[in-house]
Amino acid sequence: MPARHAHTAHEGAAAPYDLIGIGFGPANLALAIAAEEHSQGDPEGAIRAAFVERQERFGWHQGMLLEGATMQVSFLKDLATMRDPGSRFTFLHYLQERGRLADFINQKSFYPTRIEFHDYFEWCAAEFADRVAYGRTATAVRAVESGGTVDGLEVVTRAVSGPSDERVLRTRNVAVATGLRPRLPEGVRTGAHVWHNQELLFRATGLEERPHRRFVVVGAGQSAAETADYLHRTFPDAEICAVFSRYGYSP
Repeated sequence: MPARHAHTAHEGAAAPYDLIGIGFGPANLALAIAAEEHSQGDPEGAIRAAFVERQERFGWHQGMLLEGATMQVSFLKDLATMRDPGSRFTFLHYLQERGRLADFINQKSFYPTRIEFHDYFEWCAAEFADRVAYGRTATAVRAVESGGTVDGLEVVTRAVSGPSDERVLRTRNVAVATGLRPRLPEGVRTGAHVWHNQELLFRATGLEERPHRRFVVVGAGQSAAETADYLHRTFPDAEICAVFSRYGYSP
């Protein structure tokens, strides 16, 4: 059987993108919204943008979408309000579209649940589905030179899984927003019994298959407190040990 060779395709060679975003979480989603609304207001100066996201679909901290957990910041710090309160991509507009505006106002809270805010993010992201290459990762960013000066950039991408189909996107600008990396104590490695809280809900299903008598939660932030609370409720017969260097939990 002949060996398979990686195929490289060049996209945007004739008309480079104005912007390529690496990662499509809340930061680059907000950038996509800003670019879209700029283009609507100034068609002649429209921004041609595309995004690359390694996940198969939009997702934001899905392992920590705990029932009842709330956001740490006001809903007004959504994807658009501080830039343009009249944007159709604000959280309030989302609530109106979902028929939830009156209910949210009656809660008398500035802090929506994390599950609802994730649904808001998904609602916004759906508007840009045709501009996001899901299931792909950026492997390199290269300068394109012309006459001794940098004339543009090339973003090299490949599929996260499946055949190695390398693609090259030409662009004038690149926005990198790949999110934070989980941080563990020095010398600690993840494994079957050690993991970051961002995996909590994914791991919890397997934990319920047999009894567990003790859990240790390291950290003093909101996520650590929510993790300890979740474990208390899910495993009422287990001992939950909270370990932190402060005097107590703090945001």
